[in-house]
Amino acid sequence: MQLIGMLDSPYVRRVAVSLRLLGLSFQHRSISVFSTFEQFREINPVVKAPTLVCDDGTLLMDSTLIIDYAETLTGRSLMPSGLAQRQHALKVLGLRWRRARSRFRSSMSASCAHRKSSTRHGSTGYEASLVRLTQGSRPSCGSCLRPAPKAPSGRPR
Repeated sequence: MQLIGMLDSPYVRRVAVSLRLLGLSFQHRSISVFSTFEQFREINPVVKAPTLVCDDGTLLMDSTLIIDYAETLTGRSLMPSGLAQRQHALKVLGLRWRRARSRFRSSMSASCAHRKSSTRHGSTGYEASLVRLTQGSRPSCGSCLRPAPKAPSGRPR
């Protein structure tokens, strides 16, 4: 299997993390829908990231659908199967999502020093960093997966 898309996309990261958690091996091809549009279009005429190229050549798009396929392929789910446990997990995830998103945005308010652009990470994807946040460690920069720069202390000016 090949996962096509840039890791700065929260949807590509979500699929990559899920595939690893499910123990599936895959090749990641970091191809941009923007800077390498034609190369992406050769793989997937719809040009939608993430794209999963299955072993039989079938193209799957949309992170939710790709994860559903991966769970079916492995016979495992990343969510509990019992109704009460699943309901509890969804509630906890919803609460953690809100809290983690807020914590992540505040910790990433400074521009990433090792990126050339001045894009502020508070406005980019953050799903892959949620695992780290809920475990109490600092998130990584989604573009290069290096440790994120420390947010400045005090009020921004």
